[in-house]
Amino acid sequence: MTKRKYKPWTQADDAELVLMREASTPTTLIAKALKRTHSSVTNRIATLDIPYGREQFEMDLGNFPKIETVQGSQPKPNWWTRIMWWRK
Repeated sequence: MTKRKYKPWTQADDAELVLMREASTPTTLIAKALKRTHSSVTNRIATLDIPYGREQFEMDLGNFPKIETVQGSQPKPNWWTRIMWWRK
């Protein structure tokens, strides 16, 4: 049986990974630049919880008032029908 080779992550590798991730570089190009596999790069990104790009995307859905109906069920909010257009 062959011994697995494992190259530990250094602080320089982590810093380069963060910089390339902030620049929205695809993980395949990051893997080539760091001479690592695609899966090792994606695992490290998940371990360090590095966001993609500089800005965090947040969706504000707002507050929806409770609408009383006869059976007590809630109608779907407007944003739900736009997202789930095939389930109308």
